[in-house]
Amino acid sequence: MRNGTATDREPVENALRPIVIGAGWSGLSCAVQLARRGCRPIVLEAAPHVGGRARAVEVELAGKRFRLDNGQHLLLGAYTRALELMQTVGVTPSAVFSQASFAISYPDGWHLAAARLPAPWHLAMGIARARKIPWAHRWALARWVQKQRDHHWEVSTDAPAATLFVGYPSELTRRLWRPLCLAALNVDLEQASARIFLNVLRDSLGARELASRLLQPLVDLSELFPESALRWLLRQGADVRLHCLVRQVRPLSDGDACRVLLRDGTSLTGPTVLAVPPERAAALLQEGAPTSLVSSVAALSRLRPAPISTVYLRFATPMHLPRPFYALLDDATKQRYGQWVFDRGAYDPALEGILSVVISGHGPHMEHSREALGRHVADQLRLELGLPSPLEHFTIIEKHATLIAAPGLQRPAAALPAPGLFLAADSAQSPYPSTIEGSVRSGITAAQELVRNLPERKLRLS
Repeated sequence: MRNGTATDREPVENALRPIVIGAGWSGLSCAVQLARRGCRPIVLEAAPHVGGRARAVEVELAGKRFRLDNGQHLLLGAYTRALELMQTVGVTPSAVFSQASFAISYPDGWHLAAARLPAPWHLAMGIARARKIPWAHRWALARWVQKQRDHHWEVSTDAPAATLFVGYPSELTRRLWRPLCLAALNVDLEQASARIFLNVLRDSLGARELASRLLQPLVDLSELFPESALRWLLRQGADVRLHCLVRQVRPLSDGDACRVLLRDGTSLTGPTVLAVPPERAAALLQEGAPTSLVSSVAALSRLRPAPISTVYLRFATPMHLPRPFYALLDDATKQRYGQWVFDRGAYDPALEGILSVVISGHGPHMEHSREALGRHVADQLRLELGLPSPLEHFTIIEKHATLIAAPGLQRPAAALPAPGLFLAADSAQSPYPSTIEGSVRSGITAAQELVRNLPERKLRLS
């Protein structure tokens, strides 16, 4: 691994080594997939670390330093490609995840959980055993799920996800479907794509019982995949360069490659994958883009990001919530912004006394300072869970955390209309939202397209 810029002259043997720009989960997944196919990719990352927007950060709370995530994540058993890729780089899922049946609970006792039974009985039994949910709402929920099964979890025309629940109990929408939409798509039902939301539900709640299980990491996000992927790639002969800013990407008209211009004025040449956010991909291609890329650049420029705010609170220990996590009844009019709360000490003893509260998407909470937002969340936990005041709180806001998966969302295909140029991460067309699984799948797809589109002799460089 290099920590800086490239040399002035690249060896001839590197001329068509695949270049992956971005070392987030998607870029690393792409590089791992390329290495599995016998390539030795060059990975360029502007930051001093790998992991992108799903990584660990050092945070000091009440005089003690903790390694926490820059955003709270909960994975699903349906994340098959992410779990498979973790195993490829030496991570054993059973050792790094706490596994539980799908459940959503509120501090007031409202509770719905799937049973450990074959599908569809896991949901049927879960609905029957639910707590504080009227029977009329349970029947409505069962009918809705059956309706989606009958329609293969598809809609003929995309629309806001809120339209899926018209005519069904509003309290059920508020307590079940809205928080699930916020967790998966990072936007409210009114802004979310019904098609993409149904894709997530189809592959989790609508699939086998194992797919619906909740996987809570026992380690931080960097250790979960990015750091292991980095070590694995280096052992495979990959060239990973941190602190390496790319200024421009120019497709070459006379070959299956691009010229990648670096900050120091040097360049690399090879088939290139842009595993970066849409606005960054558009900026890299904007200057001197061939006519064939104009529509793709325009499409990337139209995509919009959504933020995720995570408030960490440290309490005097010992302190544990009755359950490892709860959904919260947020109400912006009362300055109750938290949507989920996680007891981090329930998964990692080193984090005992630390809670994380998640606030997805845009909203009035973004008008507050980080300090003020933390105070409002602490007040909300006091009212909803009866907690004391924390010793200290710390707020992390990822303003470009995800892509807004709006109805009719149009993203360019992984293989862009220029020889040797490919797209991954949130920028690329995908049936999934900006989840970890979506990032991993887009990286794998970009690698497969690269290998499929280029002559094999140009990629066997080991």
